[in-house]
Amino acid sequence: MRHFALALLAPLALSCLVLEGAVAASASAASDPTHPLVTQQAAQQVASANVGTMKPFTAPPSMAAVGGPGGPQSEIFGFALASSLSDPTMGASTWNFSLLTTVAFFGLHVKDDGNIAADSGLTVWNSSATSDLISKAHANATKVVLTIILQDFSAGTPHMCAGLAHASTTIAATVAQVKARGVDGVNVDYEGLNGYCGTSDAWAARHSFIYFVRALRSALPAGSYLTVDTYASSAADPAGFFDVRNLSASADAFFVMAYDLEYSNYARAPLGCSRFCLGPTAPLSGYYYNDTNTASQYVSVVGASKVILGVPYYGRKSCVASATPNQYPTAAVAADSYLDASGESTAAAVKAGSFAVHHDSHDPAGNERWDTWFNTSMNCTRELYWDDAASLSKKYALIRKDGLRGVGIWTLNYGGGSAALWSALNTYFSCPVQVTLPASVATTQFTLGLAAVNCSVASYEVQQFDTTQNKGWYPLKSAVAQGFPGHAYQFRVRAHTAAGLVSAWSFASTTVAAGATFSQPFKGLYTLDDYGGIHADTSPPLSGTAYYAGWKIIRAGKALPGAIPQSGGILDGFGGLHPYGTPVTFSGTPYWRGWDVARDFAFLPDGTGGYVLDAFGGLHPFGVNGHAAPPAAQGAAYWPGWDIARKVVIFSDGTGGYVMDAYAGLHPFGIGERHLPEPRAALIGRARSWHAMWCWCPGVTPVTCWTRLEESMHSREPRRSPRRPTGRARTSRARCSYFRDRLSQRRLVTRSTPMEESILSAARPR
Repeated sequence: MRHFALALLAPLALSCLVLEGAVAASASAASDPTHPLVTQQAAQQVASANVGTMKPFTAPPSMAAVGGPGGPQSEIFGFALASSLSDPTMGASTWNFSLLTTVAFFGLHVKDDGNIAADSGLTVWNSSATSDLISKAHANATKVVLTIILQDFSAGTPHMCAGLAHASTTIAATVAQVKARGVDGVNVDYEGLNGYCGTSDAWAARHSFIYFVRALRSALPAGSYLTVDTYASSAADPAGFFDVRNLSASADAFFVMAYDLEYSNYARAPLGCSRFCLGPTAPLSGYYYNDTNTASQYVSVVGASKVILGVPYYGRKSCVASATPNQYPTAAVAADSYLDASGESTAAAVKAGSFAVHHDSHDPAGNERWDTWFNTSMNCTRELYWDDAASLSKKYALIRKDGLRGVGIWTLNYGGGSAALWSALNTYFSCPVQVTLPASVATTQFTLGLAAVNCSVASYEVQQFDTTQNKGWYPLKSAVAQGFPGHAYQFRVRAHTAAGLVSAWSFASTTVAAGATFSQPFKGLYTLDDYGGIHADTSPPLSGTAYYAGWKIIRAGKALPGAIPQSGGILDGFGGLHPYGTPVTFSGTPYWRGWDVARDFAFLPDGTGGYVLDAFGGLHPFGVNGHAAPPAAQGAAYWPGWDIARKVVIFSDGTGGYVMDAYAGLHPFGIGERHLPEPRAALIGRARSWHAMWCWCPGVTPVTCWTRLEESMHSREPRRSPRRPTGRARTSRARCSYFRDRLSQRRLVTRSTPMEESILSAARPR
């Protein structure tokens, strides 16, 4: 299959497999047991690939600084193989650069004398393929770094030792390439073993590599991004090639090559194979070498912010004796890219009905996949272990849980444009929201268009800011928004993904036309809770100025007559009036500090003032927005020391109003020199009808309320003077107290409710 160039790799893999098996068997107690085979295969492929004649490199235009805000929330570092960089099926043209923070060009080989090898990797580096890569990456604020490659696992690692001995030559050549191409840093892929390197120092290779990275850091341009590729076991290996603790002083991050671990795990529990057998490439847990332990070891040594956990976009397969787990290969072990592995089930050589999907029983948390089928052209049963999008997502969850710097992808070419792979990355690390909203809307209710492409979204969080009033951000329950005519609004939206990620805010704005049509039969409807919170009900959001979390001290809320946008006041139990919505000022208001005695208030119909009702029936005038307080109320009922007064309303003509006591008794008062309203039997009623004469009590339907009101209007019984309740009357008062003191649901409206209008109409003198 062409995606991984298996015709080239199969013989190589077989020869390396024998070597690796021998190394693994002898190195079980030695250092660097987890160095990956796959990077050696890829490096040889890059060096020897037939890339043909390529267009020369053209310097891309200078771009703004890359790697800034707006992209993924964690590092997403991907390797780009030079050998297939321009391949339209899996090369750079298929990648989503908006989900990548860093792309590493892999790469340029370092020779024994420290110079850059003139191989296929250098040919691609000097071609238009690289300039295209840089242009695409920088246009999406993605960094591009150059990978320099030196790998040696031969006895005594003579090539590694020679290369490190000529470190100054390599550094000069590398820095020159970085400056010439305008890339953003260097990735060091030096893979070897610790050793003497012809000296008396048993750790000469380890020490020399530290000096090399330190000198490279000093020579690179300021702000360059320097990463080092290390083995999965290196953080816990005190004698290996990589001294990650000392390297961390010079390196910005470590790309941890936590894959090809089947070569290190096969002889250990739970498999205990006598020779190499197939298994998970990158187990999450359940095996001696696994991602969970690797992440923990690195975090303990260098901190989470420097750890990029590498994940495989490939797997390994071979012919086996039977379709059972962890089989011994009977032929060459071949690597399968994600693109090839995900298409194996539909390959022409698969015998019908033979393809089966399994998941590794030794690591149920990791959900690693293995497939079996019969290949008719090879006449054998094939077994493939690989990571699909589901098992990769388990590793992404580990990265987020441990707070690692991010994820590393080996390699982007192996995954190409696979929607499943990009969706998993998006869901765990980015998930930007696209908000669609016209510049102007013609109705007071409108809907925001929300979309998070290629991301699994659990919910959206939407907030609204009133730019005209310079107030917000108000949380909305959905993408349906409300606005006041003539007001400009800004919105911000973020996604909560199925993976638990909360994305960055996305913004949009609009203006509600001055002549916009009201979408509701009212101009504002709000709920006041007992703590002072203002909650919009299919109305534009408004802010309050008083909120007492956990303290049920709020007694009433009223809308200022005629105010659009809505504004008004909130009354606390001590008599304090607090504005909400458009700024309102109050003057002359009574205040009883520490004494919960205020019960209700009402505005005058012209909004210039009003009255606060205390628990004993006293009415206390106040002024609004600089107006003088109205005159004292005339003829108001008063019960000294008896907490019996509950509600107050003022007639729409401002001549007076009524106070309601706890038994629904209505007591008239006049304003200024106006005559006191005449008491009417229709408003006096009997105590049995108290709960239906005031619609602020929940649980009573408008029809029931109206019926009870009509019943009271035909009553001819004389008014009874308030008295302390006894017996059944005490029970009625307790029921009223229950309704009055319920947790929330006081309504603030821009006009009187139908029930209030009914009472006022019946009460007004004729």
